[in-house]
Amino acid sequence: MMKISWSSPNIKEEEIQAAIKVLRSGWVSMGEEVKKFEEKASSYLHINFAVALNSGTAALDVALKCIDIKEGDEIIIPALTYITTGNAVLYNNGKPVFVDIDDTLNIDPSLIEDKITDKTKAIINIDFGGNPANYTKLLNISKKHSIDLIVDGAQSFGSEYKGVKCCTHGLINTTSFHVAKPLTTIEGGMIFTRDKELCGKAKIIRNQGETLKYYHPYLGNNYRMTDLSAAIGNSQMNRFEKTLKERKSKVDYFKANLKNVNYPEILPNSNSCNFFFLILAEKRDKMVKHLNKNGIETRITYPIPLNEQPIFKKYSNEVFPVAKKISQKIISLPIHNALTIKEQDYIIDKINSFGG
Repeated sequence: MMKISWSSPNIKEEEIQAAIKVLRSGWVSMGEEVKKFEEKASSYLHINFAVALNSGTAALDVALKCIDIKEGDEIIIPALTYITTGNAVLYNNGKPVFVDIDDTLNIDPSLIEDKITDKTKAIINIDFGGNPANYTKLLNISKKHSIDLIVDGAQSFGSEYKGVKCCTHGLINTTSFHVAKPLTTIEGGMIFTRDKELCGKAKIIRNQGETLKYYHPYLGNNYRMTDLSAAIGNSQMNRFEKTLKERKSKVDYFKANLKNVNYPEILPNSNSCNFFFLILAEKRDKMVKHLNKNGIETRITYPIPLNEQPIFKKYSNEVFPVAKKISQKIISLPIHNALTIKEQDYIIDKINSFGG
């Protein structure tokens, strides 16, 4: 029986040598490597400004602090997403307002306007698993109602919507470089914006709200990325397009050979970075048990709609039918650059032979 991990760090000798170089340099905290990484990432996305942080969670927290969320401000978020999307709202004393998802697994734009009130401060969307949301519609709503669009791009660095890189469509955009992501700094995140003032504010907040040494006009935190992390990211950027092509090839192979499963909808002219490879199965729990029994590690992303999580129940007692349905069918299969054709064939065989 094979043992196949859900994810595997895409760390090569180049990253090891880059880390060693920083360790030997005498400067390992935030410095020139971080600055270089910010420049590389913003250049890749064709966006003006980037601010490196120590996690995607930190990036989203800072993004909301930059737009001055106040107690009682309402933030519209999808009903199915990773916990951080909602947590960031609570960190800033905002009120999460949930909207159901559509068949792309992203927030359903057709349902957003019904949730807008005079207290609505922002809309946060996430490109689920790397699959781009409908930015044409989201930006139209944002402009029509003068509401900020904040992009939680934790899962979509490297994705594109209609030829435009994801993590660029919002007033403020964030991403994550967690170890499972297509591009990793082991732990890390980044903010992207075209607004110079917001960039400056984000840099202050990530460094304890400090503008002058020991002078703190903003409530900040220690959200700094280290040069050690950034050096790994810089090395990864050098081969990122190759990384994306390899992941896409593996996804294409799965889809050409898997039977009796469904997939999230992909919008026309969209390209995913394929952070997740997702299938939708009618007998999900039995299939997961079958795969795990055969040595195939999986994830259920995510098993509970966000508004049903204990910390969010007091904000909504609604039932979101699409989010609920997807949470009962979704399986995230192994997808990483070290995954071999032999391992893929084994996974395919176990799924295609599954009888329920």
